[in-house]
Amino acid sequence: MNILSLYPFDVQSITLLTNKSGRTTWRVETDQGVKILKRVVMKPSRMLLIAEGHEHLQVNGLPIADIHRTKSGAICVGADHSAYVLYDLQEGKEVLYYNKKQLLQIMEYIGKFHQLSAGYMPDEMSKKRSRLGKWHKLFRWKLQELEGNKMLALKSNKENNLPAPAVIDPDMEPTWMKDQFAKMVIDSIDEMILRGKQALAELDEGHYENWTLQCLDSRMFCQQDFTLARFIETEDGLAMKELHSITSDLPSRDLRVILNKVMKKMSVWDNDLVIELLKTYDKTNPLTKDQYRVLWTDLKFPHLFCSIVHKYFLGQKVSWSDEKYIWALQNIIAVEQSKQKFLTDFEEFYSKIKG
Repeated sequence: MNILSLYPFDVQSITLLTNKSGRTTWRVETDQGVKILKRVVMKPSRMLLIAEGHEHLQVNGLPIADIHRTKSGAICVGADHSAYVLYDLQEGKEVLYYNKKQLLQIMEYIGKFHQLSAGYMPDEMSKKRSRLGKWHKLFRWKLQELEGNKMLALKSNKENNLPAPAVIDPDMEPTWMKDQFAKMVIDSIDEMILRGKQALAELDEGHYENWTLQCLDSRMFCQQDFTLARFIETEDGLAMKELHSITSDLPSRDLRVILNKVMKKMSVWDNDLVIELLKTYDKTNPLTKDQYRVLWTDLKFPHLFCSIVHKYFLGQKVSWSDEKYIWALQNIIAVEQSKQKFLTDFEEFYSKIKG
């Protein structure tokens, strides 16, 4: 099937841009400007949900690449076990984690995203995805997996690691420590499990349930992962190059993900920067005190730690060396442990956000 022939544009040239992880993109020169054709290995019903969400944001005024419908009015096309969408190419400056001005713009953008996503009525044929009301189940599953991975770490430590010799030659390979990752997990996992259990208990305090009901009523959605690579800085400000995915969940989900992502880049939890970022978001999309308590609960749960330990013991990153795994775990432990004051002094930091 010639996908591009379905659209109301005269195609002048096509160039392959990317092809990885089940996603392929092409640069398409047309008589009406440059477009991006994206193919994703997913059910068209799932892409329909995302594409209509993209259009919903576009119509409501969010700066995002214009998405296009076919001549017959379809917003996505299904073919060969894949789904296709076509949208405008966005050009501008790269958005970086180490650019504070851009980070603040990102937080303002996320606030607008959450506001403008409200009222979304997806097509009845779309495959909907929701995490609303499912945090208890998610937290319990991750805690159970942590307990299982603790057993794997203890087993590996017993089989592969020996006590260090009394005198260590700095030039000698540490053959007594064949699984340093497992040793690091053992040293920190009990603290992470405790934090996870505390977060799970906090979900029963009522704030989570109340906010869930409000989000169900508003019909808003989350992006799931505001990776900065999906943004571009244009002459008019920040814009999204595409909408990668959506799900129904609390806005705090997106906030937790972006804050953890930024702090991981910094290798430490920076209280002052976090407050400045949340303060910027709050000016655009104000949250109540109880809603911020839910965000604190989500930040308390050791999502980053769960993720890296999961990847290691399931061998998901086969291209990663042991050194890369160890560095990633060290970085995450540093972030999680330096987060403690922020987690315990809620009243102080909440007043700074609203001050």
